[in-house]
Amino acid sequence: MTDYETQSLQIATDTYHVYFWGDVIATITLLAAICAGCIAFFTLRKIAQQLESAKWNALLSFEQDMNARRHRLSDIAQKVTSDPANNEASSFEEAKESYLNAVERLASAILNGQFPESEMKTSYREYITDTIREYDDKFKAGTHYPRIVKLHERWQD
Repeated sequence: MTDYETQSLQIATDTYHVYFWGDVIATITLLAAICAGCIAFFTLRKIAQQLESAKWNALLSFEQDMNARRHRLSDIAQKVTSDPANNEASSFEEAKESYLNAVERLASAILNGQFPESEMKTSYREYITDTIREYDDKFKAGTHYPRIVKLHERWQD
């Protein structure tokens, strides 16, 4: 074998080794990318589940807030009814405003799509209707609670 052939053979062997190790590194990189993709996918699924859970926790917070404000309103209404001389009328109006603001926030969240409207309709349709019936003086033209009115109108059959 000539010197030229020996050098050509050596260059070919070295080139083969470079390509072989390049392929090994590329394979390891591909496997690492697949593993990272799987980890990212499962992490995103867990985050999505946590966000879904947080959404329903927010609904519970809305409910607790509305119930607390409604109880306060009921207590003040009872005091005003039992003792008309008691100067609780302004407190009653404040409690009513506070309660209706809580219902307005719930209606806003539903209208903005934070909760599935079909589920909310079955749970809160009567609640919204009863609120409008009970405090009809607050839902006239130019109301401070347009989202409650809009939700009520949307849910009418």
